[in-house]
Amino acid sequence: MQETISQGAWKRRCLDASILPAQPSRLEYQFAASAPLPAGGEKVYAGDEYYQGRLDWYSLDVDAVSAPLGNVAGAANTGLPPDAPRTMIPSPVSFAGMPNTRWWSFEDRATNFGDIDAATTDLAKLLFMEFALVYSNDWFVIPYSLPLGSVALIRGMAVTNVFGEREWITAAGSGADANWQQWSMFTINVVGDPAAAPDTSLLVLPTAAIIQRGELIEDISLIRDEAANMVWGIEKTVQLVTGDPKRGIEAARQATAFYERIVAAQHGGVNLPPPVKPAAPICYQLMSTVPENWIPFIPVHVANDNREIQLQRASMPRTVGDDPQALPQALRKVKPRTTLLRQGLDDAKPVPYFVFEEEVPRAGARVFQYYQRTRGCDDGTICGRVLTWLRAEKQTGRGEGSSGLVFDQLVNASPASRG
Repeated sequence: MQETISQGAWKRRCLDASILPAQPSRLEYQFAASAPLPAGGEKVYAGDEYYQGRLDWYSLDVDAVSAPLGNVAGAANTGLPPDAPRTMIPSPVSFAGMPNTRWWSFEDRATNFGDIDAATTDLAKLLFMEFALVYSNDWFVIPYSLPLGSVALIRGMAVTNVFGEREWITAAGSGADANWQQWSMFTINVVGDPAAAPDTSLLVLPTAAIIQRGELIEDISLIRDEAANMVWGIEKTVQLVTGDPKRGIEAARQATAFYERIVAAQHGGVNLPPPVKPAAPICYQLMSTVPENWIPFIPVHVANDNREIQLQRASMPRTVGDDPQALPQALRKVKPRTTLLRQGLDDAKPVPYFVFEEEVPRAGARVFQYYQRTRGCDDGTICGRVLTWLRAEKQTGRGEGSSGLVFDQLVNASPASRG
């Protein structure tokens, strides 16, 4: 068995170093990393769709066409032993309740595989039963420890049986990468070149084992409102100027009360004038209102496309009392308070913010932001340094919702409000 291992000197290229996701329209991060190869060159890994809470091998793809990220001092000195064949005796896989492989022997009654109830749609349970009952004694374990930040490649194994016969065995996924019949586990996809050979190496990322997670400082739910034909970004948690988090609905009510006091000050410090009492039993309502922590996203056409649409951030009008001109011009539109939804608003020249429609499925999406803290090492020399960073994470939502926003309504006037 021969192994080629590259360790250390990982180089990261973040496309956006701000606290916002690198792909705001996708609500995801995007980055690239590389590892030096013993024979020279680099293996570049691309993380184009990273939105999980932890980074692991399934978050990366091998980029077959990307340019190298650049050399790093000391990359050739990995600190690993040289590649050499290793000889060992494999151990059969065993687990609790495993059927006895010898004939005419009884297993422990603690595990009753015949009592397992599996439907035709329980694929995971059926695969487990097939493995446990049919193929459990076909697997062997060859333990080998790898350091963090390494890429291990097993070129093959020479198996020698008791009769002295030797067989050369390669990885099961060594066929064409586009072949749907190939089987592999813990391997990384190859992107950029459909004709590229599959990557059968094992990636052990140098990530922190234990991370402390702070409380949420921003929490947003993106839901579909089919009745209003739009998407809403509900700011459930917002961050105040003091840095403390606060419930979005409470912050919205306090903002409404603040603007009411502004209008009252314009009327000589008295309360707002009472609304005009309608004389008719019904009255016309142009549109209903929603809380200020509900930010609308309306569907718009993608440029140079007649079918595909995107979701563009919009604004609801802010009305205090019956006079739409009571507030200054800069306060007449409701703007988001979270940095996740204020993308482009704080630029020197504000720009619109678009979200791809497929990023908000029917179940919706949830995006939240919080601080993380851990202790790490710098090149293996300085350990224990505290690292703190702000990250955003995306999860699946909890379904559709309704804002109650309607237009052009005839509503009943209460008897107390009639003239």
